[in-house]
Amino acid sequence: MQLDEYVHFTGWVKSDELVRYLATADIGLVPDPQNGLNEFSTMVKTMEYMAMKKPIVAFDLQETRFSAQESALYATPNIVEEFANNIEILLDDEELRARLGAIGYQRVLGELSWNNTKKNLWLAYEILCKMHQESLTFQKH
Repeated sequence: MQLDEYVHFTGWVKSDELVRYLATADIGLVPDPQNGLNEFSTMVKTMEYMAMKKPIVAFDLQETRFSAQESALYATPNIVEEFANNIEILLDDEELRARLGAIGYQRVLGELSWNNTKKNLWLAYEILCKMHQESLTFQKH
């Protein structure tokens, strides 16, 4: 496709190298198509982009929208032309890129921080342990 001059596919990179790459990026892309997994999973790259104050272009998937919220421009799932248009919108608007990047960063520092999310994780463990204990008690009788 003669993209070598413009695109470099790194494959897996170590975290320090990843930070270096992300620091030079203008936009974070989450091109994951709609399917049974992607609809309900947050991709790590989404959170990494937000932590690095990068605006995001993504397909409008339930879990991606929950995580990124207003830090992303969303395309109709699997409509590549719409996804590409959103990339162009962000590339042409530095102010919009900065605003979306700041929104994502604030989400990572606030609502999505470990101090906030650990409460839900502990609650889930407590519920599961209680259900397990009740199951064991029921089986004994």
